[in-house]
This record gives sequence, C-alpha cells and structure tokens, in this order.
Amino acid sequence: MTTDSRMPKVSQRLNERSRLALERHASEEAAVEQRLSTLDQSGPTALERLAEVAQGYSGQCHHCRRILLALYNGPEWPLELTRLRCLDRDLQRAALTVIEWSAYSGHELHESLDDGEALMRRFWHAESDKGGES
Repeated sequence: MTTDSRMPKVSQRLNERSRLALERHASEEAAVEQRLSTLDQSGPTALERLAEVAQGYSGQCHHCRRILLALYNGPEWPLELTRLRCLDRDLQRAALTVIEWSAYSGHELHESLDDGEALMRRFWHAESDKGGES
C-alpha cells in the first residue's frame, strides 16, 4: 500500500476528530450561554435579597454586608469564605449566585441596585465602625 492510498483515511479521521471537537465546543458554549442567561435572570433577585438582609442588624446581616463589600471592592474587603457558613441556606445560595454573576457580569453589581453606590457607602461605614470585628 502506498502513502497516497492511506491519505484519504487519515484525512477522514482528522476531519471526524475536528468535527467532533467542534460539536463538543459548540455544546460547551451553548451550556455557558444558558448558564449566563440563568444568572442574568436570578442574579438581580439574589443581589436584592442580600442587600435587603444586609441592611438589618443580625449576625447574618453583617456577613451579607461583608460579602457585598468584597464584590464592591475586593482589595479593601477581601472575601472570607467562612462567612458563607454563617448564613442560612437561602442566603448561601443567594450569595453564591451573586458571586458567580459578578464574575461574568459586564458591569458593577451595585449599579443594579436602587441608589447602589450610596448603599455600598453605608455598608462600608457600618463595617468600618466595627473596628475590624469579624
């Protein structure tokens, strides 16, 4: 058998692998697009929930404020993941949704809240007054 007679088979295998790789890539992209669409729908509600709780005075409020501040200005307010353990399951899900949404969103999340900039400044002030208390 000559090299020329094997070429179509090699080419067919490469084409098949390329086709499968493209199909897999398209499927993965579709899944990502679906997840982003879901986040765009659930993210604002989750953000509003965290912001609502953060305006209170309980221990969960404190942790919600710190999570939101970490998303607002991570260098000044690093996210301590153990804060998630201090939240009930509903707030944990909301926090994780907001964290994931912020990773993919093309804008600052506080811009999605009514008067979000002023709200974040209030959270900043409230948490700064705690004197580094965790």
